[in-house]
Parts: sequence; C-alpha cells; structure tokens
Amino acid sequence: MNPLSEKLKSLRKEKGISQENLAKYLGVTFQAVSKWENSTTMPDIMLLPEIARFFGITVDELLCVEKIDENRLFSEYEAKACSLYRDGKRREVLEIWQEAYKKLPNDIRVKEMLMSAYYDTDKLKYQKEIIELGTEIYYSDGAIYYKNQALEEMAVTYAECGDSSLADYWASKASSIMHCQEKLSSQIDSGAELLQDVRFYTFWAFRNLFYMTVRLVSDGVLKKEQSYDTLETAARLFEELYMEDNAGFETLRQMYNLHSLAAEYAQDEAGAQYHLERACELAIKSSEVEAHQLDLPLLYGWDIDGAPENSKSVIRFMQHDLENCSSYAGYRECGWFKKIADRLEVSLV
Repeated sequence: MNPLSEKLKSLRKEKGISQENLAKYLGVTFQAVSKWENSTTMPDIMLLPEIARFFGITVDELLCVEKIDENRLFSEYEAKACSLYRDGKRREVLEIWQEAYKKLPNDIRVKEMLMSAYYDTDKLKYQKEIIELGTEIYYSDGAIYYKNQALEEMAVTYAECGDSSLADYWASKASSIMHCQEKLSSQIDSGAELLQDVRFYTFWAFRNLFYMTVRLVSDGVLKKEQSYDTLETAARLFEELYMEDNAGFETLRQMYNLHSLAAEYAQDEAGAQYHLERACELAIKSSEVEAHQLDLPLLYGWDIDGAPENSKSVIRFMQHDLENCSSYAGYRECGWFKKIADRLEVSLV
C-alpha cells in the first residue's frame, strides 16, 4: 500500500467521514475513493488540492512529503563547509556542496557555493561545471551579489583556460566599482546598517588589494625594485588598517605573504631581515587568533573567527620557505636568519 492510500484512509477514519461523503465533495463515486484507499488506482493530480482542502492540510502533508526547512538545511551545510574551508580542505568542501545541491537544487545560494567550490578546487578541471552554474545564476532572478560572483568566476575561469574573448565578455557585464552595491548602500543607509556597509566594503577592498598586489608582482610587469616598493606599500596599508595585527587568520596570512614576498625582492640584507622577521611574527600570531569582534576604524564590529584546526600551517609554510627559497641562500648562515628559524621551531612545540 502506498503512503497516499494510507494517509487518505487514516484521515477519513480520524475525522469520521464516510467514503460516500468524501466522494460527494469531490464529485466522484465512492468506488473511486475505495480504489484509492486500496491502492488499486490513484486520484487525479488535479484532485489533490481539493482532497487536502477537505481535510484541512497541505498537499505535502497529504502526500507525506516532509517540508524541508531550506534555511536551516543551508545553514548546516554552510557551517560544515566553512569549517573545512578554513582548514584548507577544498576537496571536502566541494563534496559538501555537491551533496547540498542534490537536496536543494533550486536554491541559488547552494548553486553559488557549489560554483565557488568548483572554482577553488580546480578551475581547469571543472571549467564546464563553473560555466554552466555561473550562466544559470547570471540569468536567474537572484540578487546582484550572486550574479556578480558568477561573473567574476566565469571571467577568471575563461581567462585561465586561454579564452580571453569570453573572459572579457563576462567581465564587461560586472558593475563598476563606482556603482557597486556596497558603495551605494553606504550613501543611503544610516546607523548600524551604515556601519555594516563600511566594514564589509573595507574588508573586501583590502582582500582584493592583496590579490591584485600579488598578481601585479608575479606577472613580471614590474622591475624588481618596483615589485619591492609595491609589496612594502601594500604591507604598510594593511598594518595601518589592522593596527597591532588585530586581524583574522586569513588576513594575517595575507600580511605574512606580503612581507615574505618583500623579503625575496629586497635589495639588501637589512631589507630581507626586516621583512622575514616581520613575516615570522605574523606567522606565529596567525596560529593564536581567537574569535572576537574588531574595534578598529572602518572595521567596527567585524567578526573574526578563531584560528582553524590547522592553525600552524603558516608557520610550517615559512619553515619550508626558509629552507628551500633560493633568494635566501646568502642569508642562511647569518645569526638573525637562524634566530628566525629557531623561533618558528619553538612555536611548533
């Protein structure tokens, strides 16, 4: 016997209604109702709303379909994925969102997260999936945030796959920084909402500044001294914003990378020493981050998560870098260089 048959019989008996009375209400014969309850036939799909209305329930309840609380389910998947992402487990994050997509195939948040998981895992391998999801998101009636995220990831994916024409096509559809949502919101909001607009914009502006700086240096368009000046300037801007290194794990890692790269491009030993000592300090601080809210200009109220499970990953990365980077070959016998290596070793105990 199927669930609908069982439910129909149960409801009718519970409410003391005869097959004849139900049949009369629906405009069918009582034999038809009997066949439904015996699983011999099924009601016409057009009758389901009428049957549900007769018993004062929803069609989902009639069909014994549990209504999914999408927000709750999405939040559960998001929490799992965020924890894995902070530990650098990109493949596991992708698996989480692939599972979520099977459960919530029409949720634009899940589509965007799945697209981003493909993007973070391997743009070249998952080019097809990224483009398909991105195109679907862009032409949906979803919020502008999801559309811009789709544009960014499609444009970069096409660029990395060597299709500059399509990369330019999708990039041209993105909003200008002069007219982005956060900038406009900061012009019309007030109070707590204004504070939220500013801290959100500031955080992401600096995060993008980091990626632009690294790409500018790695692209080879700058001379060595220009690369050094660029990295040093970006590092000073971060330190001005995140005073006393009051930042989250990811931001401290970005600051570490700026100083580490600056050390490689330094023109003399003094410059290399300063930036490596600073990088060491940031690597250690990144492992000690505790959850809190920032109380900094332009970032009032920004939430900081505690260090991830693999909290000492930056320290280990720096250890490897000190041992293998050719730029440091001339410094490895220096006392200051050995002190940095020793400090990193002690911090891992």
